[in-house]
Amino acid sequence: MGAAALAEPLSAARGPGTDAWFGPAADGGFWALGLARPNARLAELRLHDLPMSTPDTGDALLGRLAAAGLTAHQLPVLTDVDALDDARQVAAEAPGSRFAARLGSLTPAPEVAT
Repeated sequence: MGAAALAEPLSAARGPGTDAWFGPAADGGFWALGLARPNARLAELRLHDLPMSTPDTGDALLGRLAAAGLTAHQLPVLTDVDALDDARQVAAEAPGSRFAARLGSLTPAPEVAT
């Protein structure tokens, strides 16, 4: 998904009555979180001690947004990149992208002797 596909859901027209934008990830996490009126305290209350990299991370965050009385606009479900296998999957889904080119240009690190 490119920037143009995200322009409409993030547009000012979607702003009235929207307190947050939430992008769920295919693995149960999230790839995006935007706050209409961000501040450090609000971000801390929503993210502090949030269990990350679990199949329930996204649902837990949505629950916290709702508990704070925030109205969240849901963005499309996408694949986020948490690990190398995720990066390979995203590159395979978008082989002509800058992401795929950059991933292909990386040299694997030599194995560390133990």
